[in-house]
Amino acid sequence: MEKLYRFNGIALLSQCVPFQAILSILIFILLTTTGQAQVNSYAKVTAIGVSSGKSVLSISNVNQAFHTFNPGEQVLVIQMQDNVISGTSNNSSFGLLTAIGKAGQYEEATISTIAPSMAAPTSITLTKTLTNTFTIGSNSSVQVVSFAKQLTSPSLTDFTTTTNITAVPWNGSLGTGGVVAFQVPGVLTLKNSISADGQGFAGGPKSANYGTSNCEPTVYITSSTNYGGKGEGIYLINTTSNPTYVRGRARVVTGGGGGSALRAGGAGGSNYSAGGAGGSGGLYFVNDCTGSGNVSGGLGGVALSTYSALGTRIFMGGGGGGGNGNSGQTAGGNGGGIIIIKAGTLTTSCSSSSITISANGNDAGDSGDDGAGGAGAAGTILLQVGTYSVPGSCRLNIQANGGDGGGSNGWFNIASGGGGGGQGAVLFSGTSLPTTNITTTTTPGSGGQNGAFSGTSASNASGSNTSGVIVGIGMVLPVQLVYFAVENKNNNAVLNWTSEDESNVTYRVQRSTDGINFITIGTVTGTGAGNYSFTDPNPESGRNYYRLEIAGNISSKTSLSSIVTFNVSDLVKVLTAYPNPAHDHFYIRVSGNNNKTHVVTITDLTGQLVYTTSSKPANIIITVTPNRPLKPGLYMFKVTTDGSEQSGKVMIQ
Repeated sequence: MEKLYRFNGIALLSQCVPFQAILSILIFILLTTTGQAQVNSYAKVTAIGVSSGKSVLSISNVNQAFHTFNPGEQVLVIQMQDNVISGTSNNSSFGLLTAIGKAGQYEEATISTIAPSMAAPTSITLTKTLTNTFTIGSNSSVQVVSFAKQLTSPSLTDFTTTTNITAVPWNGSLGTGGVVAFQVPGVLTLKNSISADGQGFAGGPKSANYGTSNCEPTVYITSSTNYGGKGEGIYLINTTSNPTYVRGRARVVTGGGGGSALRAGGAGGSNYSAGGAGGSGGLYFVNDCTGSGNVSGGLGGVALSTYSALGTRIFMGGGGGGGNGNSGQTAGGNGGGIIIIKAGTLTTSCSSSSITISANGNDAGDSGDDGAGGAGAAGTILLQVGTYSVPGSCRLNIQANGGDGGGSNGWFNIASGGGGGGQGAVLFSGTSLPTTNITTTTTPGSGGQNGAFSGTSASNASGSNTSGVIVGIGMVLPVQLVYFAVENKNNNAVLNWTSEDESNVTYRVQRSTDGINFITIGTVTGTGAGNYSFTDPNPESGRNYYRLEIAGNISSKTSLSSIVTFNVSDLVKVLTAYPNPAHDHFYIRVSGNNNKTHVVTITDLTGQLVYTTSSKPANIIITVTPNRPLKPGLYMFKVTTDGSEQSGKVMIQ
């Protein structure tokens, strides 16, 4: 079975101080001489091979304007797009999604060597083989992004932002950009904002003219510039082999569809939630395209919540579709990019009242007497941070909000607005949502107004506010490790795990105080029994991070589990379900008084109760088997006994 990881890979290599000092000086110059700064390097991956037990990335379109790939530093390999389209005919099923393929998959790795030179690299050799497989093809794209520690003298462990940090915008023709990624082993002090707003997938172009004066509800795909263009999404359109996929009403997975009739609006792009449909279009007050079978606005991008909720995949926001018309039509808005920050502690310090980490989708421009573009969807923010210490004098706003569709400002009521952009995802590695002086929002975008006097609007993006805010990302596990958790027993950290292993597996228990640098504190040899325990009698003062390094289970490769956290003063409040994802049943390992009856309730993301039961645990395990199949998606569960309440989440496939 395929293994899914979050921040997979390889322990940080020891780097010499001179290199770190040089890196610090370069970053200092960059951050103090420009109003905005980029801190990443990018390259398109054209092939992945293996040599002497190491993955070799063939690369092109290298962008090292703001950072240079260096041996010994870490990188992220990310599948930006894949051949995930299901419908390819000229009908409403075009561009739907039935399987995610490798899209959104990412993995952390370390550079071993660069050839032929650091100044002009064409290949990067990693220190090990990649755990995941990636797809490279005519409808797929993979990029490698630097993920180096960003350090500053004198401590070489902390980092302070002195200006806004942003990404190099995504360039679809080059297959690079759209990602901000850096890590700080110690304290990250934000003095300015970090933004990937509108730096994701591009919005579709507006039409050059219009096709006919009739409603055109059946033009889902076309190469004609008389129709609004589709926004970019996680399916890469090859314009050479698929020229008709570029324009027309149909979405292209997460890219919103374009307006097809005169004055029809483009649709919103999508990410965690679906994009809104574009306004229907029409000709003045006579040829109204709002009737049954006549609607000609773009179709919104499809939701990816099933895949992004687990945190094993990260997506840029889809671009909105372009509007239709012959004079005042507007293009679709760009989607938001990706932000990945890994730090021991995150704090803020600013002269204003707040700063922002954002990956919002762009609004589309308003039109005149023609169709407006759909909005871009928000991107994804992944925060693997040990602790947050945000003062009230400098609050932190974290945003992955969909853009608003363009509105029509013309005289004709039939000129249509664009659909709203879907909300993005904000993923936290901790077991609880940080709220002290921190506000986190993911909101779906609003549809633009249809006509100056009509009072109606194109469709909003789907989803409820903040449904894209996900915590506990560090608790979803590789598939062969079906359960991994830590609990407090007399201030000892007791690790328990269940796996589908063989007798030759070795588990190295590793501990960290910053969530990045780990040391091995013990070893457990696999017996094939599947249930294991390890006690750390001397956890460090404050917060501790634990993971398992698993060796010998697949051709002598090593792999890493997810990370669980422990504080001497904490009691375990978050429960873990396994297997996760599950199908028709799952198990919950409970703590506390296990002789009492436990009430289990399951709710969907809207808070609607879908199942409840009560039972006593058998050997600290509760088996949950709903009386009817649950629809695929993310669910919250709660276990209550003796007035004590614990909760968790489970994904149903």
